[in-house]
Amino acid sequence: MRNLLLFLSKYNAILIFAVLETMSIYLIINYNNKQNEIFLYSSNLLIGKINKKRFDLENYLNLNNKNEDLKRDNAYIFQKYFNSRYFKTDNSEINDSLVSDYKIIPTSICNKSITHRNNRFTLDKGTIEGIDVGMGVISSRGIVGVVRKANEEFASVIPLINTISRTSVMVKGKGYFGILKWKPYDYKKTTLEEIPKHANIITGDTLITSGFSTIFPKGLMVGTITDIELDRGSNYYNISVSLINDLALVQDVYVIDYKKKGLKLEVEE
Repeated sequence: MRNLLLFLSKYNAILIFAVLETMSIYLIINYNNKQNEIFLYSSNLLIGKINKKRFDLENYLNLNNKNEDLKRDNAYIFQKYFNSRYFKTDNSEINDSLVSDYKIIPTSICNKSITHRNNRFTLDKGTIEGIDVGMGVISSRGIVGVVRKANEEFASVIPLINTISRTSVMVKGKGYFGILKWKPYDYKKTTLEEIPKHANIITGDTLITSGFSTIFPKGLMVGTITDIELDRGSNYYNISVSLINDLALVQDVYVIDYKKKGLKLEVEE
C-alpha cells in the first residue's frame, strides 16, 4: 500500500494529465461528427491490419497440417487412378473395399544424399504406416526409388541415383523396354540399357515404367532420351536419359503398396 501511495504522489501530475487527455479525446470524438468519422475509419483500418497479421500468422502455423491434408488427398487420387486402370466399372466411383490392388501411403523425405555412389533417402514413416521392403516410391512428377529397409518409424530408399538401382522402363508409344541404371555422379541423368539397335527410337522419346515388376504400375513418368549411341560390335544402344524428377528437390513422396505382389511372384519363381 505504501509503495502504491508513493507511486501516486510521484506521478500524480502525469496521471491527471493522462486522464484529462483521455476525457478530452472522448468528448471530441463523440460530439464532433468529422472527428468521429476519422476515428472510426482509422480504428477500422488498424483493426483490419491486425486481423490480417493474425490471419497470416495462423496460416503459417497451420502450414504443416495443410500440407499433410494435401498429401493425403494426392495419395487418394493416385490410389483411385492406379486401381481404375485395371478395373472397369459403370460407376464413376470405385468401391475401395472391393478394388484395392494398390494402396498409396503419403510420406516425406527427412534425409537424403545425392552426391555419393550409393545415395540413400530416408522416409519419415515406417512399418506402422504400412511401408515395407520392396515397395515403390514416387512423387507427383514420377518415380523416385524403392524401399530397401524399414522399421516401425522410418524407411530407407534406394533412389534412381544409386549404382545398384535397376528399374524396368519402356519407350512410350513404341513398346521397346530396357533397364534404367545410374552412373555417378550427375543426379539429373541416368542411362538406359538393353534397347536393341533395330529399335526405332529418337532423342526426345519419353520413358515410362513398364509395369513388368511388382514395384511400379505401368505408365509412370521416368524421363526423356537425350542422347543415343551405338558401339561397334554391340547389338544394343548406349542411351542417356534426363530424369523427369529433380531428386535434389523432391520432398513429399508416396509409397506404393501392391497388394497382389506375393501372388505374382509366386507364379514367377
